[in-house]
Amino acid sequence: MVATDPPGSLEERVAARREGLTATELKVASYLASHPDEVAFASADALGRATETSDATVIRTVKALGYTGMPALKRILQEQVREHLTPAGRLGRRVDVVGSAPDDLLSNVFTESILLLQEAQRSIRSDQFAAAVVALSSAREVVVMGTGALGMLGRYLTLRLTRFGYRTRDALTSGFLLADDLLRLTEQDVVVLVVHEKVTVEIEVALDHCREVGAKVILVTDTLGEALRDRVSIVLTTPAGSSQMYKMQTTTLALFEALTLAIAAQQQEPALHAMALMNRLRDELRYRPDH
Repeated sequence: MVATDPPGSLEERVAARREGLTATELKVASYLASHPDEVAFASADALGRATETSDATVIRTVKALGYTGMPALKRILQEQVREHLTPAGRLGRRVDVVGSAPDDLLSNVFTESILLLQEAQRSIRSDQFAAAVVALSSAREVVVMGTGALGMLGRYLTLRLTRFGYRTRDALTSGFLLADDLLRLTEQDVVVLVVHEKVTVEIEVALDHCREVGAKVILVTDTLGEALRDRVSIVLTTPAGSSQMYKMQTTTLALFEALTLAIAAQQQEPALHAMALMNRLRDELRYRPDH
C-alpha cells in the first residue's frame, strides 16, 4: 500500500502539532513554514545547517508534521513554487517587495486580494459552506466570537445577520467578562469563531463550554483548521496571505457576505420582512419631528 500524506497546508500542520513538538523540532518546523520556497529545493542536511540543528532532526520534524518524508514535503512545496512562476503567481509575490508609492500599494493590495479570493474558492469546501448556512439559519441565536481586528469583522457579520431578522450578538470580550457571553449558550445556538493563528485561553474555554452544552461551532480560520477540526462542527478556511505588512482579511469578509446572502436566498420572506421593517424604522427616525 502506498503511503499518503494527510490534508492540511504546512502552516496548518505546524499550528496543529505545535504542542507535541520538542523545542528543537518547533524551531525547525517554524523555519519550514516561513521559508517554503527554500525548503522546496533544499536537502535535509542544508536545512539542518540553516536551523542550526541536524539532518536527522529535520527529517524527524517533517515526519512529526504528518508527512511521509522529505520527498513528500518537497513535492508539495515544489508544486506551489510552480504556481508562483505563473504570471498570476509572480504578481501575487509582488506584495513582498511593495514600495511606498500609493499607486503601487493600491495595485498590490488589489492583486493580492484577487489571488486570495481564488485560493479561498479552493480551500472552502462546498459541503462545509452549505452546512454553515443551514446551521446559521436554524439557530436560536448566533454568537460571533473574535478578538482584535477579527472581532471587528465578526461584528460586521452580526450586523448583517441582524438586518435579516436573525437573533445575533457579539462575544468580543476577554477575561472574566467572557463568562457572561457564554452563560446563555444552549444546544440550539451556533457560535461563529473567527480566529487565524493563536488559540487563547478564552477560545479554549469557549470551545469546551460549547461542547458541554451542545452548541455548534463554525470555525472561520486561516491556519487552525486541522488543529481544531475535532472540536468544532464546521471549518471554513479563509486564507489571509503572508504579507510582511499584515494579514489581509479580504476572504473573511467575502465569506461573511456569501453566508448572509445564502441565508437570505433560502429564507427570502423573513429576510425581506426584516429589511422592510428596518427601512420603516429608518424613515421614522429620519422624518419624525423633534419633541
